[in-house]
Amino acid sequence: MRSVSFGEVAQQLIDVWISREVDQPAILSDVVGKQLSVNMVLAIIEVPDSDPTEFGVNLVRDYSIPTSYADVPEALKSRLPLLPGGRLHQSIQKAIASRRPSLVSETVRHDNMQTNFEMLSLPRKTEKSGGDWCLVFGVVNYILRASAIPKDLDGIDVAILQLLREGLQMREIGHRVKLSPRTVEHRVERLKALTGARTLHDLVARSL
Repeated sequence: MRSVSFGEVAQQLIDVWISREVDQPAILSDVVGKQLSVNMVLAIIEVPDSDPTEFGVNLVRDYSIPTSYADVPEALKSRLPLLPGGRLHQSIQKAIASRRPSLVSETVRHDNMQTNFEMLSLPRKTEKSGGDWCLVFGVVNYILRASAIPKDLDGIDVAILQLLREGLQMREIGHRVKLSPRTVEHRVERLKALTGARTLHDLVARSL
């Protein structure tokens, strides 16, 4: 069974939001709840009338891809849909204030992690007493350690990293940079030591 894309699910949500009187966020979440992939997040933000700076987060569906990064859950919770310090993401604040959908795509850093995500915020259309809400749907495209590559690398190391990202083997890289494969391997090992990367894949990820 084909996984649905973020764009397809977002379009379904927007279509329902536009065409129906949506008084409860469950109307929206029920539309797409069973279609969501493991890298998607669905949450409902609840804001009381008494204090709009106070809010609750009801996580309907969390990101569930396995990862070796022990700090990923906290990093995700602070980005979808929260910011560090417990503030709502600006796109959610914008949606609630304007009563209009808000769509954002970002690559952000949080501590020593970087996360690329897309997020759709769908607010209650009209302001009513009894509290406010906003449905947040997001997809986490990737989670990586933040780049630890030194800024003062020489041109050959920069070229080697670029060619590694392109999937070239040591022999091919050596041919391109006019060095022996063994010399390229030595330089790669030094780059791994500089960045704390455990494997070649880890080095490439950290260089992004």
